[in-house]
Amino acid sequence: MTTDNATPSMLAHAEKAFADGFDGIIELASECGALVWVDGRTDKAVATKTQPKNQLPDCVWRGAPDALMQALESEKALDSAYLSGRIYISGDMSVMTRLSMANKR
Repeated sequence: MTTDNATPSMLAHAEKAFADGFDGIIELASECGALVWVDGRTDKAVATKTQPKNQLPDCVWRGAPDALMQALESEKALDSAYLSGRIYISGDMSVMTRLSMANKR
């Protein structure tokens, strides 16, 4: 499944966000319908507008586009966005524990 609703900005944020792979797939689903998938099943996570073939996401992050992009900026920003309720995360939380964000601040 592909979507042209994914904003180039959200895709760019997702491409820069993860330092390493995390053995899972995350779907970023914004309230405006933009979808980005982050495939962390290899050494380096890959962000794409195309859902990995025959694979469902392990985790789904939902929220406003600006909240999702802000959450992708750093580990602290992700924690803040989740704990404040600006983004919702569902699915396999063990994937979340394996995340290594490129920016630790």
